[in-house]
Amino acid sequence: MAVLGAFCFGLVIGWITHGLLRRRASAADVAAVVAVVGGGFVVALLAPPSVFGGYAVGLLVAFFGYLVLVTLMPGSKWTGEPPGGPMSTYDAQRSGSAEP
Repeated sequence: MAVLGAFCFGLVIGWITHGLLRRRASAADVAAVVAVVGGGFVVALLAPPSVFGGYAVGLLVAFFGYLVLVTLMPGSKWTGEPPGGPMSTYDAQRSGSAEP
């Protein structure tokens, strides 16, 4: 479990760091990375290695689970679809809207 946890931890930290390097990072983004690494450090320091494995696997599941949920939401910036509503005048008239 400790080896799997270390892999999951590295995967999440790598993904977050890649995102930070791809765009300009804000203080909140850097604080999120520090919090994740700090949490892993405290768990690794105070608990047996299997507990760190559980922390890291849970971190991976939560991180990518959230990413999947956000991607599946209608109008998500990840899918590239505009939020709900008419996209053209034709769509507005077809939907019964009074707008031109």
